[in-house]
Formats: sequence, C-alpha cells, structure tokens
Amino acid sequence: MKRLIAILMPMLMIFILGQLHILVVTSQHRIYAQNSTMYSVVPSVPHKFEMLGQEQRQRLFSPSFQDIKHINIAFVLPIFTNAAYHNSFYTFYKIYQQSIKSGVNITHNLNLLSSNVILTKSDPETRYLTKHLALRFPSFHVDILTDADVDGGSVFFTNGTNKYDTLVLRHQEYVTQQEYDNLKKFVANGGTMILLDSNPFYALVGYDRIMQTITLIKGHFFAFNGRTAWKSVNETLANDTSQWTGSNFLCFLTPCRITFADNPFGYNQREEQYLTNSNDTILLNYNASILSPYPILAKNATLDHERVIAAYQLDYKKGRVIGLGIYSDDIYFKHNFVMFFDDLLMETRKINS
Repeated sequence: MKRLIAILMPMLMIFILGQLHILVVTSQHRIYAQNSTMYSVVPSVPHKFEMLGQEQRQRLFSPSFQDIKHINIAFVLPIFTNAAYHNSFYTFYKIYQQSIKSGVNITHNLNLLSSNVILTKSDPETRYLTKHLALRFPSFHVDILTDADVDGGSVFFTNGTNKYDTLVLRHQEYVTQQEYDNLKKFVANGGTMILLDSNPFYALVGYDRIMQTITLIKGHFFAFNGRTAWKSVNETLANDTSQWTGSNFLCFLTPCRITFADNPFGYNQREEQYLTNSNDTILLNYNASILSPYPILAKNATLDHERVIAAYQLDYKKGRVIGLGIYSDDIYFKHNFVMFFDDLLMETRKINS
C-alpha cells in the first residue's frame, strides 16, 4: 500500500499543477474576453474630463487584427535619465536638499551635477516589448533610439517631416531643451507619442555630444549655471508640459500612499502622473485614492478623484499624446498590460493610416 501511494503521489501532484496552470491561463483569456469589465471607467470621474464613449472603448479594447498595415515605431531609451542616477545628481540632492535654504549659492560638490552618458540601444523592458511586437505584428517596423538621437533630430527626415508614426517614450525624466522641442514638434506634425512611464520632462540638462556627458540645468529643486547651484523649481516645464502632454508628476518628496480600485495590471504605487488638462480624454481610470500627507486633514482622509490618475489621450495640433499615468517599467511583462499596450498601438495605427 505504501509503495502504491509513493507511486501515485507524484502523479497526483502533476495532475494538480496541470489543472492550476489551465485555470490561470483560462482566467487570463476570460479577462481579455470581458474587456468591458476589465477596462471600466469609474462614473465618479470629474465632469471636466471627457470619458471615452462606449463605441470608441469597444473599438479600442477589442481591436480587429485584420488588414494590419505597416507602421513605423521607435522606442526612445532614457540614457540621460540613466546618467543622472549614476552616482551623481542624486548624491548632490541628498547632500543639499534639506541643508540649503532658498537664495543660498552652492559652490561645492558641483562635479556631481555632471555625469557620463552610456550610449546603449538595449534594456530589458525595450527588448521584451520589441520582441513581442516582432512576433505579433511582423509588418510593423520598430527602431530603438536614445535621448541623444532625439536631441539630434533623428525622428525627422531632412525636410522636417516625421520619420515615425509613433514614438514610445520610457522614463524620460531628464531631457535637453532640444529633445523636448523635437518631441513637441513630432506630435504637432501629426505623430503619436506614448508615455509608458510617469515623471517625463521633469528636469532639463545640457548634453555635450563630444564628451558624452550631461549637466543639470534646472529641475528637481535645483538650478545650475556651471559656476554655482541654488534651490529652484521641481518640475521645470510643468505648465508647458501640461498644455501639450496633458499631465504632471503627482508625488515628490512628500510621501504619498496611493491605492487603485481599478487595477487590471496588478500595479503597485511607485511614480504616477495626474491629469492637468481639461481636454484630456480618459481611456482607463485607475480610481486612485491618496492618503493625505497633510496633518490638518483627518488621519485617514483620501483625495478621491481630486488628483485623477488615469491612462488618457490628449490631442495636440495634428497629433496626440497617450499617457499611461503609471510607472510601466514595473509591469511591462504582465499579460494584461501587454494586451493593453497592443490595443493602444492598434488604435494609433488606425489613426495614422
């Protein structure tokens, strides 16, 4: 009997694991089939924001994959932001963020406000998504660019027209003024720009193409003129960014505790954008609640919908910006997110075709 049990137990375990696998896969497909539930717009969204109509939502989240046409896409790697995080800018911030008052010039440790740029055309997130697109949409042409390429105008032909239909940005927290202007021109020309991550265009840097270095100019609460640094604004181009990209960074320094009632991607709070343009069209409202950091409010007071965190679209001149509102680097590999990303690309294909 013991021998029989010893033989049957492994077989039973294999059977149970197989059934669990089937259950998980079936659940994922069921979720995809019930998109109207999965991607629900919460009715309590402020009236100042337009909600995508039911017919549009059905088209966006239940795309037809027939007659797939060619589309040119470029992912933009955030090499300037990577450089800023490499034992330089943030070491400076840590030293002076709390110790220096406004109006005081800083003349020490200024070397920390410059950093070497590593020119690369690869990272795990972009590799994963581009390989996925190559398998699912073989007719799409996908390039990988960097901040330096955009700064140099590589998104345009020599006549100034767009070279790509869609640009997919990553965590472009630090950009040059020229890169920022080129991205804005790309959208104005009729291109689609997808912001995968929150906190774009937070600070301006200078880029030395010969020395391959970046240097802080302004943002992240400091400004630097090459000789001295001082306390300054947090989001350098906040007003202009709101006008053409539709959102701004939500949490900085002050701790925020955010929960998401509508969370199909299994996303955990990290860095988020909130909608700041009344022309934004909500694609997916995460129905966020924010635990207030202000002591004058009740201990457990929430700012429901006071700061709307959502995936959205904003039309700007001839083009459009689609923002995910969250830090998608943390969920790029998740099945539901990849499906949502595919749907967005399908929609931009229909718009651009």
